[in-house]
Amino acid sequence: MKYLPPFDLIRRMVEVSTVRGELRVSLSYDDFIKILRMMISGIEVDETWYLKEHEDIAQAVAGGAVASAKQHFLDDGYFEGRLPFPMPVDERWYLEQNLDVAESVRRGVVSSGEQHFAEDGYREGRLPYEL
Repeated sequence: MKYLPPFDLIRRMVEVSTVRGELRVSLSYDDFIKILRMMISGIEVDETWYLKEHEDIAQAVAGGAVASAKQHFLDDGYFEGRLPFPMPVDERWYLEQNLDVAESVRRGVVSSGEQHFAEDGYREGRLPYEL
C-alpha cells in the first residue's frame, strides 16, 4: 500500500450521530463507494499477475476497453471480489480456523487452503493468516 487517506478526511465525509448513547455513522451509498475507492487507491496491483489470473480483463486491456489492471481493480475488481495480488496463506492456521475447508481438503474437493482462499475464501471474508 502506498497511500492511506487520513482519518479526518474520511470523518468529514460521514455524518456522526448518537443513538441511545452510541455513536453511529451514516452516509449515502455513493459516498460509501467513494470512501472505499479512496482506501483502495493506495493498493499496489500486481499487473502481470492480475492479467494472468483474469483473462477477461487481459483481453479488455489489450483491446483498449480498460486502461490497466490497476484501473479495473479500482473501478470494478475490488467490488467483484478479485484479489489485487496473490496473498500468502498460512495453510496450517487457515485450515485450523476453517474446519469446513479442512474437510474439503481432506475429501479432495480442493487441493489446499491456499486454493480455497484464492477461489472463494477472500470473497467470503475469510482471513488468509492471523492478523
